[in-house]
Amino acid sequence: MSKHKLNKIALGLACVLLPVITLSGCVTVKDYYQQYFGMDKSTRETTGYYDHTASAVRKNTVVVPEGLDNPGTNPELVVPYASASELNGPIGDEMDIRPPTAPFRSENGLRSEWVENEAIVWFSHDGPHGIRVEDDAWMLLADVLKHMYVAVGKIAEGEYMLTTIARDFTEFGKPYDASDANLGLKRYNQIYQLRIGRNDRGELGIATRLLSSHTSLSMGASMKDLLGQIEQERFAMGFANHIIHEIESRNKVENADSDSLVITLETDDNDHQAIMLETSFEQANSLVQGVFERCGWKITKHLVSNSIYEVEVQDNTENWTNTNNYKLINIPLGKYKIRLGIVGQKTAITFYDEKDNPLSKEQVGKIYSGFAEALADEFRSVKKAESFQQYPKQ
Repeated sequence: MSKHKLNKIALGLACVLLPVITLSGCVTVKDYYQQYFGMDKSTRETTGYYDHTASAVRKNTVVVPEGLDNPGTNPELVVPYASASELNGPIGDEMDIRPPTAPFRSENGLRSEWVENEAIVWFSHDGPHGIRVEDDAWMLLADVLKHMYVAVGKIAEGEYMLTTIARDFTEFGKPYDASDANLGLKRYNQIYQLRIGRNDRGELGIATRLLSSHTSLSMGASMKDLLGQIEQERFAMGFANHIIHEIESRNKVENADSDSLVITLETDDNDHQAIMLETSFEQANSLVQGVFERCGWKITKHLVSNSIYEVEVQDNTENWTNTNNYKLINIPLGKYKIRLGIVGQKTAITFYDEKDNPLSKEQVGKIYSGFAEALADEFRSVKKAESFQQYPKQ
């Protein structure tokens, strides 16, 4: 019996056992199947609406009941007929209406657009984003890439242009992480080129171009896969849209309250990655306790003298701040030690594991976005309660 036939039998037996194995086992079977029998590209197929291609033009289909006047018509409103050969752009089966391809427009004066093989994030004039000159956009881009864990490989000397180091992404231009691997999503190891410039209207823009892409399965097996033009556009647009989402997330945290609770990602006095609050130590303690309760984290021990909270994250479903649709706090289940310390005029919140080892920069970076939003919301709730106490209803 050939090796190929043996592989088929092994896969067949594994599929029989699917109902009794875990999710990770299902992912493994799916990966092995794709490795030996070809990659599943169903999620990358075009998803246009095709029924209109079979429609026929009919004239005056309005039925006027007897005794009523025929409704008036205006020839200026007649839609002229156009044949498919006269139309520019994809139609029918070639249409692709998946979200990552679509331009994205933000309330912060940001929008994405596909122009000449580049996905561009435009900064509107006088938008609330606060980006006015090239240096501002360059510094913002460096910070956003750092938060996305996308490393820079090469910077063009004397130009606002850089090339990233190869990194894994999902099919939607999102940086690949452990949760994507658990779902069995494919890895696209890609290199991007980003540059900063202006359009004819003088608007600043960050342009993204996909330079290379290599596809592998979630378990790491390399696959032969060439991206078509529309797929290259989709990846670059997804990357550009993700830049906008990162900027929005930063602005939402930094402008969370009119009294300016500033929450940043920095290092504490021990050079450990920490979430920094520009507020008093006493208020930070109060806010943290409120967030623990809000997120369903169980406080198992509180050492007041050392400002240490020992907490247990028991259920990811309780990490949502449901009432405001905030992000999931991206932290695995388990036990943690959380220390608060004074750093100058700020208060540092540092995360440690159960064995008292500080969490890595990557782990704290994942926790930061959702945890900061929960802190900001808790701060607003406290301020609102204080205002009601100060100005009670008459």
